[in-house]
Amino acid sequence: MLGRELSRRTFLTGALVASGAAGLALTGCGGGEKKEKTTPQPGQIEGQPKRGGSITSASTASILSLDPNTTEGVSVAAYFYSYVIQPTDWQGTVGDLATSWEVVDELSWIFNIRSDARFQDIAPANGRPVVASDITKSIDRARNMPGASNVWTIWAEKFETPDDRTFTILTKRPYGYLLMTLGSPATAIFPIEAVEQFGDLKTHAIGSGPFMLKSYGRDQGLETVRNPIYYHDFPYVDGANVKVLGDDATVQAAFRAGSIDIYTAPDRLKAAAVEDVSGVTIQKFLNRVYAVFALNGKKTEAFKDARVREAVDLALDRKAMISKLFFGDAELAGPVPPLWDSALPKDEIEQAYKRDVAKARQLLSAAGQEDLSFSLSFGTYGNSTDLASVIKSNLAEAGITANLKPGELGTWLADLLSSNFESTAFTHLPYLSDDIQLQSHHRLGAAKTETSDLGVDDPEVDSMLEKVEETIDEKERIKLAQDVQRLILKRHGPTLVLYEPYGYWAAYDYLKGYTPTAYGVGLFKYDYWIDKG
Repeated sequence: MLGRELSRRTFLTGALVASGAAGLALTGCGGGEKKEKTTPQPGQIEGQPKRGGSITSASTASILSLDPNTTEGVSVAAYFYSYVIQPTDWQGTVGDLATSWEVVDELSWIFNIRSDARFQDIAPANGRPVVASDITKSIDRARNMPGASNVWTIWAEKFETPDDRTFTILTKRPYGYLLMTLGSPATAIFPIEAVEQFGDLKTHAIGSGPFMLKSYGRDQGLETVRNPIYYHDFPYVDGANVKVLGDDATVQAAFRAGSIDIYTAPDRLKAAAVEDVSGVTIQKFLNRVYAVFALNGKKTEAFKDARVREAVDLALDRKAMISKLFFGDAELAGPVPPLWDSALPKDEIEQAYKRDVAKARQLLSAAGQEDLSFSLSFGTYGNSTDLASVIKSNLAEAGITANLKPGELGTWLADLLSSNFESTAFTHLPYLSDDIQLQSHHRLGAAKTETSDLGVDDPEVDSMLEKVEETIDEKERIKLAQDVQRLILKRHGPTLVLYEPYGYWAAYDYLKGYTPTAYGVGLFKYDYWIDKG
């Protein structure tokens, strides 16, 4: 469980991003007059790009590291690093370092690497060209990190670099999600000599991406400057900075004062609170972040019993969560949330999540767990405290006692990475593929590692998920993914998906080319600009 694809380590990045820790909410300086609210189409271009000016991002949590191969650093990695496949493209079909590729057969892939990519002009790379061997060395470093994903071990037979511009992969079996894996934010490409010189990349960032690191402090934030030798015309801004502001009230106050460009409102009411700010447009969009509630059978033996897990699931009132936490502005989410092509139809999800407290009590009685009690761990960031409180109240109606166990973000994160919890709830990152959502949460025995085992095995689910991954044809893969989701819903965990919220962005109108979308409000995209007329 959770040991696949991005691994639990990068899987947790989502919790940080959802809380604002990634610093993806842009902030800078305000002004102008109020405009009517509109919702531009994703990718809409507003005039010709202009160069100049700096953007400062807001983070409501510390930036714990810059290392792209860690949970703590992956969320800011795209400022500094390039990827084989562009992470902006959620279907894994746009190249970044790769200008083209060929699937020779279902096992052999050949990637042609661009010749104009250079590492930033910082020692020890000093602006040298990016070559194919940098890709293999970066992947090797990522796969050998503590708590790393085992995806390459499972799927890759070998990598080869016949020359500086060619990178090849031979897989052990057909792998339908290979492009998405290469586009994962955890698969950043860097010069290995930087790791050799510094020992790690926690406080250093040397890549071939759009920005260069100027300064960094975990509790202060980071400053960047435009990379002058980046292989695209953008970024158009001279710098993109992330400032740790502490909490939502501080961010909103800064926005109202006109000192930041964009306010990421956690709910509809907070967005409405800034409607009267002059020169601002507010946009609503369905995000790809989603919430889960995980039950750890290794810590609470009762969770190994399917009747107990079903009782917990039946006791949850997901619609009440949506009402209380988001004022109704969220959607029920299945194992694959609504925005993916492989998501189950809405009526199926509605039916699967019908609450039945009486049946929950009956199942607990049959399992001899009428007095079921366990701790519910959560990190003290975002709305996690409120989510945990709603879950506690839901479960109490079925006679289940959930003892809330709040934890400082870093402490809670360490416990989650090592499966050191009885149950936990959180909201996390919009991922790059439905495979990550399925495999990270629901592939059980086949994905076990020492620290990614929730004590529940399900060979039938594992076998179906493996078939999904081995299917190259997209239409067939979607059908198989929907079939396995129906089975997962009947299994009731150990990871229960809850909901997917809408997002709200309030932005000053001089920020151009940066439209909130279902893809994460411009996540990993740096072609925006400032135009104050």
